[in-house]
Amino acid sequence: MNDNLHVFQPVELDDILEGAFRFGGDTWALLTAKKDDKVNTMTVSWGGITYVWNKICVIVYVRESRYTKEFIDASKKFSLSFLNRNEFRGLKNYLGSVSGRDEDKISNAKLNVNYFEDEVPFIDEADNVIVCKVLYRQHMEENCFLSGRLIADNYSKGDYHYMYIAEIKQVMIR
Repeated sequence: MNDNLHVFQPVELDDILEGAFRFGGDTWALLTAKKDDKVNTMTVSWGGITYVWNKICVIVYVRESRYTKEFIDASKKFSLSFLNRNEFRGLKNYLGSVSGRDEDKISNAKLNVNYFEDEVPFIDEADNVIVCKVLYRQHMEENCFLSGRLIADNYSKGDYHYMYIAEIKQVMIR
C-alpha cells in the first residue's frame, strides 16, 4: 500500500465547527418562540445539526420546567440565535436563570426581537440565526439511559429533557 495515497491529518473537532454549527462548551444560543402575542427565549447549549428523514435538522433539548417549552409546543416553530460570545457573555447566566413567567427578560436584557416571515421570532442582535419547524418531540425516560452515570450527573432531580428534532427552514448570517 502506498502511504502517500492515504495521508490524513488529525484535527480537533472544535477547529472545524463554528458559528451556528457549533453547540456546547462556551457556545450557546437563544431558543426563541412565540405563543399567541408573547415571545420568550431561553439559553441552550445542548444540541446539534443532523440529517434525518431526508432533511437537515437541529436537535435541541428542553426541560419540562422551562417556560419556553410551552411556546415551542404551541407554535411548533422556533429560532436559534447565536450571539457573539464575548460581547454577550454576561447575558448567558441571566437569560438561563430568570423565567419569562416572572419578567420580560428579553427587554430587561436590552435585546430586540425580529421576525422571520412575520412568524418566527429571533433575537436581532445575533450573528447567526437558524429558523426551525418542529418535526418530532420525545421525552427522555430513565429506562432508556444505558449509563446510570448520565442520570446521576444530569438528572438527579428527575427533570429529564424533551428532545426536539426540527427541520431547518432558514439560516441567516449577519
